[in-house]
Amino acid sequence: MNRKMVTIILAIVLIGSFFLPLFSTSSGSAFDVIKAPSYGTGAEALLAKYIWIVMPLSGLMLLIGAVNNGNYFLGRALWAWLPLLAMLYIIVRPVIDGVKIGDLIKTFGVGFWAMLVASIAVAFYNPRN
Repeated sequence: MNRKMVTIILAIVLIGSFFLPLFSTSSGSAFDVIKAPSYGTGAEALLAKYIWIVMPLSGLMLLIGAVNNGNYFLGRALWAWLPLLAMLYIIVRPVIDGVKIGDLIKTFGVGFWAMLVASIAVAFYNPRN
């Protein structure tokens, strides 16, 4: 399988995982998080809410670039590493605030794990062809 096909598959997984359940305790997806009312008015509250948009946006840009014969707007590296950095922020931020990592891992649902696996794969899969 060549780079183009792998990028297309991972981009579709990034886009699709946006609509899967994020947490094991509820059926709410990242799309539902974006639609929900904001809790707080500060920049950090907005960042926590809208960081989820990075996944489908990056997936869409990767998909368009792969279908467009490898011509990525702003380069493939940006769109490949941005989801992983967003996922790291989503994991590290609650740990900094005092949440235990074990409790955090238990609360993640299938959508979160699909996002995490796809973002790691798209960031580190970089063959020459």
